[in-house]
Amino acid sequence: MDLNQVTKAYLAIREARAELRRKFDNEDSELKGKLHKLENVMLEYLNANNLEATRTETGTFYRQEAIKPSCSDWSAFWEWMKREDALDAMEKRVKATFMKEYMEMHDSTLPPGISVHREYEVRVRRAS
Repeated sequence: MDLNQVTKAYLAIREARAELRRKFDNEDSELKGKLHKLENVMLEYLNANNLEATRTETGTFYRQEAIKPSCSDWSAFWEWMKREDALDAMEKRVKATFMKEYMEMHDSTLPPGISVHREYEVRVRRAS
């Protein structure tokens, strides 16, 4: 087995995937922009005519309120969550980089309720 050829093939495939991804992202971004313009036209129509929805021969479009929360004071929000027992106000996940640093600082000890799955992954760098 020629490991140089394996590495070369890997890098070529990775570059081809990256190029496909760039092309897709560019085309997808253009299509998203077009959809956004059409959504604005439809929303303007609904607003101008004081409608919640409109049915056409090809489909129905309607408006729906979306909320996008943000936080300007995390300390106050955290205290409120604890006081109100509203920890479900946050999404649950464990940050891998925090756990790695914690384990390094605490002789590989983990906090209660946490387990770590380890697996090796191959990384490839281009020769300088």
